[in-house]
Amino acid sequence: MSQKKAAENIDLFEGWIARQTNADFKNLVRRGQLNRQEVANAVGFAKSVLRQNPAVKARLAQLEDDLRPIGILPEKTEQRVQQEKENKPKKYDGEASRRSYDKRRLQELEAKNLELRAKLKRYEELSEVLTEMGIEF
Repeated sequence: MSQKKAAENIDLFEGWIARQTNADFKNLVRRGQLNRQEVANAVGFAKSVLRQNPAVKARLAQLEDDLRPIGILPEKTEQRVQQEKENKPKKYDGEASRRSYDKRRLQELEAKNLELRAKLKRYEELSEVLTEMGIEF
Protein backbone atom coordinates (compact mmCIF):
# COMPACT_ATOMS: atom_id res chain seq x y z
CA MET A 1 0.00 0.00 0.00
CA SER A 2 1.34 3.38 -0.92
CA GLN A 3 1.98 6.03 1.67
CA LYS A 4 -0.57 8.23 -0.06
CA LYS A 5 -3.29 5.59 0.31
CA ALA A 6 -2.28 4.96 3.93
CA ALA A 7 -2.57 8.70 4.66
CA GLU A 8 -5.97 8.83 2.92
CA ASN A 9 -7.19 5.94 5.07
CA ILE A 10 -6.16 7.62 8.33
CA ASP A 11 -7.89 10.82 7.17
CA LEU A 12 -11.05 8.84 6.34
CA PHE A 13 -10.90 7.17 9.75
CA GLU A 14 -10.38 10.43 11.63
CA GLY A 15 -13.29 12.01 9.75
CA TRP A 16 -15.52 9.07 10.56
CA ILE A 17 -14.60 9.25 14.27
CA ALA A 18 -15.44 12.95 14.34
CA ARG A 19 -18.94 12.28 12.93
CA GLN A 20 -19.84 9.57 15.46
CA THR A 21 -21.84 10.04 18.65
CA ASN A 22 -21.56 7.95 21.78
CA ALA A 23 -24.76 6.16 20.72
CA ASP A 24 -23.19 5.35 17.36
CA PHE A 25 -20.18 3.82 19.10
CA LYS A 26 -22.44 1.83 21.47
CA ASN A 27 -24.13 0.28 18.44
CA LEU A 28 -20.76 -0.96 17.20
CA VAL A 29 -19.70 -2.73 20.40
CA ARG A 30 -19.10 -6.47 20.09
CA ARG A 31 -17.31 -8.64 22.66
CA GLY A 32 -15.91 -5.69 24.56
CA GLN A 33 -14.50 -3.85 21.55
CA LEU A 34 -15.66 -2.09 18.41
CA ASN A 35 -16.78 -4.48 15.70
CA ARG A 36 -13.95 -4.30 13.17
CA GLN A 37 -16.02 -5.30 10.15
CA GLU A 38 -18.75 -2.76 10.85
CA VAL A 39 -16.19 -0.01 11.50
CA ALA A 40 -14.42 -0.77 8.21
CA ASN A 41 -17.73 -0.80 6.32
CA ALA A 42 -18.82 2.49 7.90
CA VAL A 43 -15.51 4.20 7.13
CA GLY A 44 -15.39 2.82 3.62
CA PHE A 45 -12.24 0.73 3.52
CA ALA A 46 -11.31 -2.92 3.87
CA LYS A 47 -11.14 -4.54 7.28
CA SER A 48 -7.47 -5.33 6.62
CA VAL A 49 -6.69 -1.60 6.85
CA LEU A 50 -7.55 -1.77 10.57
CA ARG A 51 -4.85 -4.41 11.06
CA GLN A 52 -2.22 -3.49 8.49
CA ASN A 53 -2.09 0.31 8.53
CA PRO A 54 -0.07 1.16 11.66
CA ALA A 55 -1.56 4.65 12.01
CA VAL A 56 -5.15 3.42 11.71
CA LYS A 57 -4.45 0.50 14.03
CA ALA A 58 -2.96 2.78 16.69
CA ARG A 59 -5.80 5.30 16.35
CA LEU A 60 -8.40 2.53 16.74
CA ALA A 61 -6.67 1.30 19.90
CA GLN A 62 -6.58 4.87 21.22
CA LEU A 63 -10.27 5.36 20.38
CA GLU A 64 -11.22 2.19 22.25
CA ASP A 65 -9.13 3.26 25.24
CA ASP A 66 -10.91 6.64 25.18
CA LEU A 67 -14.33 4.94 25.10
CA ARG A 68 -13.66 2.76 28.17
CA PRO A 69 -13.71 5.44 30.91
CA ILE A 70 -16.99 6.89 29.65
CA GLY A 71 -18.70 3.48 29.78
CA ILE A 72 -19.18 2.79 26.08
CA LEU A 73 -16.70 -0.09 26.17
CA PRO A 74 -16.11 -2.25 29.24
CA GLU A 75 -12.87 -1.86 31.15
CA LYS A 76 -10.18 -4.34 30.24
CA THR A 77 -10.05 -7.29 32.57
CA GLU A 78 -6.83 -8.98 33.64
CA GLN A 79 -7.76 -11.86 31.36
CA ARG A 80 -8.14 -9.54 28.34
CA VAL A 81 -4.85 -7.80 29.12
CA GLN A 82 -3.16 -11.21 29.33
CA GLN A 83 -4.72 -12.28 26.01
CA GLU A 84 -3.45 -9.15 24.32
CA LYS A 85 0.05 -9.82 25.62
CA GLU A 86 -0.14 -13.39 24.33
CA ASN A 87 -1.37 -12.21 20.92
CA LYS A 88 1.75 -10.15 20.33
CA PRO A 89 4.07 -11.64 17.73
CA LYS A 90 6.47 -14.11 19.18
CA LYS A 91 10.20 -13.63 18.80
CA TYR A 92 11.56 -15.54 15.79
CA ASP A 93 13.26 -18.76 16.78
CA GLY A 94 15.72 -19.76 14.08
CA GLU A 95 16.37 -23.10 15.75
CA ALA A 96 12.70 -24.18 15.86
CA SER A 97 12.72 -25.77 12.40
CA ARG A 98 15.96 -27.60 13.19
CA ARG A 99 14.52 -28.95 16.45
CA SER A 100 11.38 -30.05 14.62
CA TYR A 101 13.48 -31.85 11.99
CA ASP A 102 15.66 -33.47 14.69
CA LYS A 103 12.60 -34.65 16.61
CA ARG A 104 11.03 -36.19 13.50
CA ARG A 105 14.35 -37.80 12.51
CA LEU A 106 14.80 -39.22 16.02
CA GLN A 107 11.36 -40.84 15.85
CA GLU A 108 12.21 -42.38 12.46
CA LEU A 109 15.54 -43.72 13.75
CA GLU A 110 13.93 -45.18 16.88
CA ALA A 111 11.35 -46.99 14.74
CA LYS A 112 14.09 -48.32 12.44
CA ASN A 113 16.11 -49.41 15.48
CA LEU A 114 13.15 -51.42 16.84
CA GLU A 115 12.66 -53.06 13.45
CA LEU A 116 16.32 -54.05 13.21
CA ARG A 117 16.35 -55.41 16.77
CA ALA A 118 13.38 -57.63 15.90
CA LYS A 119 15.21 -58.95 12.82
CA LEU A 120 18.39 -59.50 14.83
CA LYS A 121 16.45 -61.52 17.42
CA ARG A 122 15.07 -63.77 14.64
CA TYR A 123 18.57 -64.29 13.21
CA GLU A 124 19.96 -65.10 16.67
CA GLU A 125 17.25 -67.73 17.12
CA LEU A 126 18.00 -69.17 13.67
CA SER A 127 21.72 -69.23 14.50
CA GLU A 128 21.03 -71.17 17.72
CA VAL A 129 18.96 -73.74 15.85
CA LEU A 130 21.66 -74.20 13.21
CA THR A 131 24.36 -74.52 15.89
CA GLU A 132 22.29 -77.17 17.71
CA MET A 133 21.99 -79.08 14.45
CA GLY A 134 25.78 -78.93 14.10
CA ILE A 135 25.85 -76.62 11.14
CA GLU A 136 28.62 -74.04 11.46
CA PHE A 137 28.95 -71.05 9.20
